Amino acid sequence: MVPTQPVATPQCSAQPTALEAFLALPDDGERHEFVRGQVRRMPPAKGDHGLIESDLLAELNRYLDARAVDMGWTLAQGREARRRLVGFVAGGEFGMRFAVPDDPQQIRGADGVYVSADQYARVNWDRTTEYFPEVPTLVFEVISPSESADDVAEKVSDYLAGGARRIWCLHRKWRGVVIYDPDAPIRVLHQDDVLTDDEILPGFSLVIHDLL
Repeated sequence: MVPTQPVATPQCSAQPTALEAFLALPDDGERHEFVRGQVRRMPPAKGDHGLIESDLLAELNRYLDARAVDMGWTLAQGREARRRLVGFVAGGEFGMRFAVPDDPQQIRGADGVYVSADQYARVNWDRTTEYFPEVPTLVFEVISPSESADDVAEKVSDYLAGGARRIWCLHRKWRGVVIYDPDAPIRVLHQDDVLTDDEILPGFSLVIHDLL
């Protein structure tokens, strides 16, 4: 009998999933989001977008510092102690990974967020390597004139479905703020109105024309 050669079994390398491919993207200086299985690439913002974002973050940080000091915090205790006491704000396209009913693996970057102390204590998050694993308590977006109403509506809907308690959309074109709350009607603020939130940020206030 002539011996037969063993038949080599082809080795099939698993193709990366769309999510894995997204997570492996290099840092090319642009913003990428993963929404409904698709990679969305957005160029850097133009005009005063970044100024508005940084100004609001600065106001919120001043408010949190004052609130923490009133509760006994000192700088010597460190910033982590402040985060545990009153939560924190962050910007720079803050990355979030969360689920909504029709998209279980969504990754978005927000212009700015506030994570409450309760939420920060609850989540398991390695802030050196991971996206934040929930939609933060409050999310704000600076809306550019080029953004379509459909894109804004989708983003707001996803944030609310993902668990946001409040969303502030700061509109550069008409210099006003639209506030979304899962349990209340939409509110629209104009130049002379005051931005407040007694439930999430008690004591915080900012006149719209000082920001936009």
